[in-house]
Amino acid sequence: MARLTTALPVIFCFAGQGSQYYQMAAELMRDNTVFRHWMGVGDAIVARRHGFSVLAEIYGDDRRPGQVFERLHASHPAIFMVQYALAKVFQHQNVRPDMLLGVSLGEFTAQAVAGMMSFETALTAIADQPALFARTCPPGTMIAVLASPELHARSAVLTATSEIAGVNSAGHFILSALADDLPRIEAELKAAEVAFQRLPVPFAFHSRFIDAAAAQCRAAAAGQRRETPFWPLWSCCAGATVGPDTVDLSWRIVRDSMNVRPVIATLEAQGGAVYVDLSPSGTLAALFRQSLGPNSPSKLLSVLSPFGGDGKRLAATLAALAA
Repeated sequence: MARLTTALPVIFCFAGQGSQYYQMAAELMRDNTVFRHWMGVGDAIVARRHGFSVLAEIYGDDRRPGQVFERLHASHPAIFMVQYALAKVFQHQNVRPDMLLGVSLGEFTAQAVAGMMSFETALTAIADQPALFARTCPPGTMIAVLASPELHARSAVLTATSEIAGVNSAGHFILSALADDLPRIEAELKAAEVAFQRLPVPFAFHSRFIDAAAAQCRAAAAGQRRETPFWPLWSCCAGATVGPDTVDLSWRIVRDSMNVRPVIATLEAQGGAVYVDLSPSGTLAALFRQSLGPNSPSKLLSVLSPFGGDGKRLAATLAALAA
């Protein structure tokens, strides 16, 4: 990977549910002391509070990347920890962002990296969420659809049974729905001859179907301390930058739609950026690419992949970003 010669701002980008898999970042866990340190710190926090090891869930001998990582109590903190630890690896190498961008759960990671929330506060909030939603919400699902979001409005079945949880590009959106309606929704999508994939989540985040959790989520957030972030922090729930005074932010992150497409459009209108995808699977780089125009000066960099080679990609990305 060649060293970048542009003066574009560097944006660290963090993803949410759907980006996880067993053994994610295993090479860095084995070889990188900074990454391993922060994973260990996070594991100890979750173990004290919830009585299990996130590291054992991710890296157990019986865990294989191809298996579905759908246990929310483990995948929630796991996604947060992997992305935060990777960001600390970059910072340890004196690579710092000009801005940060979070999508869904990734907004908590972005806040922690930016210093808006402490690492422990953000991780505790993430680790507590699965039990909170299990107490308050009916079983649900989320589905990634490779089609125009206009499909939702044209379909009486989809309109009646689901909500658009987010629009990632002109040809990619996310549906949220109750689990009981999943057979009807999948039959409708098959009849429309569009590709789709169910995400490994047990609740219909970013939709009215989780409104029963609102009071408890807001109560849990009442004690969260936030500071002014070190760098501007773009929120895909707000569609803008956010700060410590943004009202109801913790609830909005899980309830509001994920406005990825308009956020990227705004950043592109400002001249573009170097988007550094710190998600476990390179999910964001693939999504952002669909929103970049043919003449965009922006660059997309990623490190982690289910197919390995993380160490080489990390070295190449660090070299490209080196001053």
